Amino acid sequence: MDPRMAAAKRAMDYIADGMVVGLGSGTTMYRFVDLLSHVRPRVLLVPTSVDIEQYAARRGLADLIRYPWQVDRIDVAVDGADEVRSDGRVLIKGGGAALVREKIVDYWSRRFVVIVDESKVVDRVPTNSPVPVEVVPYAWPVVAHEIESEMCGEASLRRGTGKLGPVVTDNGNYILDWRPCNEVDDNTERAIKGIPGVVDSGIFANYGGRITVVVGTGGGVYLIE
Repeated sequence: MDPRMAAAKRAMDYIADGMVVGLGSGTTMYRFVDLLSHVRPRVLLVPTSVDIEQYAARRGLADLIRYPWQVDRIDVAVDGADEVRSDGRVLIKGGGAALVREKIVDYWSRRFVVIVDESKVVDRVPTNSPVPVEVVPYAWPVVAHEIESEMCGEASLRRGTGKLGPVVTDNGNYILDWRPCNEVDDNTERAIKGIPGVVDSGIFANYGGRITVVVGTGGGVYLIE
């Protein structure tokens, strides 16, 4: 079985009728939405990007979609990740530029379930992926300079493919891809959020003890809790 589908199937165990479910973004989440469309549990779905909202609607789930102002809680958020530290305490997200809405929904949720294949589990974060930072367009050169001078590493504006110019998020902002000199953690997450012009970063490390990482492999799944 596809490791990502194996992880998505295991994540279905955390879904029950009556729940409000946060829908993360990314290709692994397509598999989870496919499963929801077959089972059709009696839940409400809060999407974290235009992309996953449209995909869920195409899969026949449009009647279940809600926005944060229409619900009073998120019972469980299911989302992917670009990298997961092997102890589950630090994630990198935002390869698809949906990091701010993902963080709002994932951090709000009572339980946070991350579904990945085993290639995303690393000993050091970041290992292969840059750290995405969503910034107000007016401020991007200032933020890039502050990151490079105060926090070390290289921060570059993410350019679009299929369009000229920078990537523009669902919130109308730009993305800086930061390649730090050192490993990142919860202190890094707080520090980068404090730079004026930063909306948020793709470092997920301050979500408390509510996380379960479901790792899909060629032979099944294992959990990091």
